[in-house]
Amino acid sequence: MKRLSTLFKRRSPALKALAIVSALLLCTGVRAQERSGFYVRDVTVKVNALTLPLLVANAAVEVRPLEHWSVSLPVYYTALDWFSETVKFRVLAVQPELRYWLKGDMTGLFFNAHGTFGYYNMAWGGTYRYQDHARRSPSLGGGLGIGYKLPMDEGETPWGIEFGIGGGVVPLHYDYYYNVPNGRLAGSDTHTYFGLDQAFVSFTYRLGKSNKKEK
Repeated sequence: MKRLSTLFKRRSPALKALAIVSALLLCTGVRAQERSGFYVRDVTVKVNALTLPLLVANAAVEVRPLEHWSVSLPVYYTALDWFSETVKFRVLAVQPELRYWLKGDMTGLFFNAHGTFGYYNMAWGGTYRYQDHARRSPSLGGGLGIGYKLPMDEGETPWGIEFGIGGGVVPLHYDYYYNVPNGRLAGSDTHTYFGLDQAFVSFTYRLGKSNKKEK
């Protein structure tokens, strides 16, 4: 926890502002929920099909504690080289989301505020390989996104498919090594990435179903 606190203090004001806005939105939703008396217990598991061709395994769990609100936590992992030791995209990352659904049944249009936290080791066949600084400075950022979820048929099936895209800011502190087997350290640098940081076409399966609180 101390390391995470230190990492957060180093990051940009934009990330801190995103965290504050997300907290305010969630508190507003909780107060509205208390007035409505509606509680739910949906639990959904899912897989993002877009990362599988890149050999990045992933899984996510989403829970809906409030009628129009849910929290999703995807985990991405791969330790494989693509074609050789000089072409790789190794990653261990999580991208938690706070979602707001226009409909109360977790279908249709939704908006999200998401964070990005991950360790990485990347090379594209060029002169250098890039890796989080000293393996102690993972990427830590966040952004906003939009998505849409469809059931796979018109019945009460637990299966669904969702589409989404998002953009944000991710400050990076990385080392770069000569891109040869056991290549030595060439230097360190920092960079702030702005742009697309989320994309998914996910197959989903609902484990639980909405439940109305008895009055």
